[in-house]
Amino acid sequence: MRPPPTQGPFARDFEAYYAAGATWNAGGDPWSRAVWNTERAIGGVDASRDELLPYVGPAAALPLFGALARLPYLAAMRIWTALLVAALAALVLGALALARGGGTAAAAAGALLLAVASGPVISALALGQAALLAAAGIACALVAYERRAFAAGAAATLLAALQPNLALALIARMRDRVAVLSAAAGGVAFAALTLAAGGGAGGLFNYVQRLREHANAERFVAIQQTPGAIAWAFGASPAAALAVAAACTVVTVAAVIVVTARARLGARDGALLALAAWPLAVPFFHEHDFVVELVPLIVLAQGAVRAWAGVAAALVCVDWLGLAQRPAAAPQIVVMGIALACAFAALGKGARLTRADLAPFAAVVVLACAAVPLGRAFPAPVWPDALPAGYRAPAAADASDVWAGEQRAAGLTAWQPAWGALRTVPLAGCVLLGIAIIRSRRRADRSEARTAKASPAGEADSAAG
Repeated sequence: MRPPPTQGPFARDFEAYYAAGATWNAGGDPWSRAVWNTERAIGGVDASRDELLPYVGPAAALPLFGALARLPYLAAMRIWTALLVAALAALVLGALALARGGGTAAAAAGALLLAVASGPVISALALGQAALLAAAGIACALVAYERRAFAAGAAATLLAALQPNLALALIARMRDRVAVLSAAAGGVAFAALTLAAGGGAGGLFNYVQRLREHANAERFVAIQQTPGAIAWAFGASPAAALAVAAACTVVTVAAVIVVTARARLGARDGALLALAAWPLAVPFFHEHDFVVELVPLIVLAQGAVRAWAGVAAALVCVDWLGLAQRPAAAPQIVVMGIALACAFAALGKGARLTRADLAPFAAVVVLACAAVPLGRAFPAPVWPDALPAGYRAPAAADASDVWAGEQRAAGLTAWQPAWGALRTVPLAGCVLLGIAIIRSRRRADRSEARTAKASPAGEADSAAG
């Protein structure tokens, strides 16, 4: 089912990490256009036009990327891919540890299959995205906090910080002394690396400024999976789209806080709810960033709300926007969606299929019947394939301006409701996942109450009453 390959090198986003490391090694500015000097020499990159891929990662990662950049690109890319595969294994094992009872070989195999079949993981591996390392750090940090392992929690927090827009979700877990101290130690290590690699406090300020400029450059492009970008796709003005994004952030954060308190969610479940809601709250989120949702999905996959979690998995973990970006890949995307549903069923504890196991199959089939024709009718361009031949950015433009110009030239900033509708699907899945977490906690509370009432101590209390 594999479609014809797209243009460019494998692990395309690693290209930016490698170029940033090489630029940093040479004493240059890794967040500037200087990275193009390295990128244009990488095999598969079209050097006849500007297709600069800017580096927007933190300075704390530059020593790692600098070390990789001392190797030939292909060797560095293979090492980086091996690190991502190891991170995927750590993510799966961490999520199973949080599941409390999923430590069997069958559960591990099912969870790994679920991860490998998911669109965000496929995207993260194919692009060489650091989001997979950050997601593994988040999963391991949650396990370390729960087990009161200070050093492991600090190291995992530092790893999660490779993708700051994801790591901030750990704030919801700061409910005990060990978690706070571990996260603080990881934060101090991250700050120290940032100051050392980024040129001190002034470098840190410059990085924050560049991050803001890049966020503005990419705020409304088709690859952004945020409420604001979706509102833009449906025809909202820039001001209205920004208002939608701000409102979603405020409402999501408030809802997580209120629901966590009212539903009496524990530290683990509160953190899982925050992860489920996170894509609705942050202003910068791509398809590969949805790898963090594997943590709550794997935790819920063997519980009493499997049907809810299964449908959420189908909505979140299938590359629905890819049906428009790569219409020729529609058969592969649908088949991988079915494989995802099979993996979710394999992750269940029962020996036979149940109605809950059929839920993700039904969701994939129903959505595919609507989304495949929509993607074919309204194809979306892909960077850099859609860039005009010989495209050149203005000489005075900085890296963020060059990136913004490339997105416009490739047609990725167009108003297209079909693209917005396809990007709404995974966000709806995140909402459903949040509901599943709440329902799971309530069912557990009712079960515990019935057990307590049926116990000898409970019967004695009733008699005494």
